[in-house]
Amino acid sequence: MNSRRQESGISLLELMAVSVVMSLLMVMVAESMRTLAGVRGEQRAGFTLGDVADRVARRITADVDFTTRVFASNPIDLEYLAALDLGVDFRSLGCRLPMLTAHGAFEQDPPGVQETGNLLFLARLGPRLQLDDALLDPAHSRVQTFQLCVTAPFAFDHGLDLRRFVSEPLVDYWELIDITDPLQRADALKQLREAGILYAWDPSAPRTTGLFSISDAGELTPLTITERIPCTEDDASSRPFTTRNLRLSQNGKSGRFTTPLYARAFGTFPGGFEIKLDGASAGKLLMLRMIVETDTPQGRTVQTEVRRLLSTKG
Repeated sequence: MNSRRQESGISLLELMAVSVVMSLLMVMVAESMRTLAGVRGEQRAGFTLGDVADRVARRITADVDFTTRVFASNPIDLEYLAALDLGVDFRSLGCRLPMLTAHGAFEQDPPGVQETGNLLFLARLGPRLQLDDALLDPAHSRVQTFQLCVTAPFAFDHGLDLRRFVSEPLVDYWELIDITDPLQRADALKQLREAGILYAWDPSAPRTTGLFSISDAGELTPLTITERIPCTEDDASSRPFTTRNLRLSQNGKSGRFTTPLYARAFGTFPGGFEIKLDGASAGKLLMLRMIVETDTPQGRTVQTEVRRLLSTKG
């Protein structure tokens, strides 16, 4: 009888049991592969996020390293912001300059006070321009140039991103005034205009008495309140995230990090771009915080946080 059972082979019940076990094993292997693919996808997304966010932070760090003035939320600095022809009214979109504080530390904004900003406005040192010194005293043949830079978040169809604008170059007003000979000064101003520099700036003065245009006749003329300094968007630095399927985080918690951390959220302000400014007018410490995110093919949100503490000279 035992020999007959051995000759009959595997029974239907045994075959069904083996099939169920194999099916379960295949499901477990497939699920493991899917999970592994998801983990690898999140790792790749995290690497991309970190790399792009770090490059953006290095771009901002380079601006701050060469800055001669960081503008804060006060009437004088806001007038300078209004003097720029950006083509975008960032303040109407909820962007704000940071308030200059003297806490000695970076803390969450107290109730009812908006110390944190999300608009970075600074004056960056440009190259010293060499003038033809045939008619000039050699001591006045090199003049300092500046560029006003604005970086702020902007909502595009694919998410929140940064836009960076730079002004036309300006020359140091006081280095021109130091040329006491009227003919030499007029010659220097004409050379500057021929080099494409049409404006002068007195960094120590408010906007109403601090901005000047350079005329064809070689004269300095104060800018009227309705005249603005032309600016252009820096295509090489603007929109670094959405072109790579990344974005700045919106207010709220959609991943690992809370947005915002220091500011009190109000509408779309501040988004995943926070700036705090602490210190004195002669030297400040700037804190930058960015939260950048993307979505994986599995529908998960991956985020990275970048923080920088940057010292400034003005």
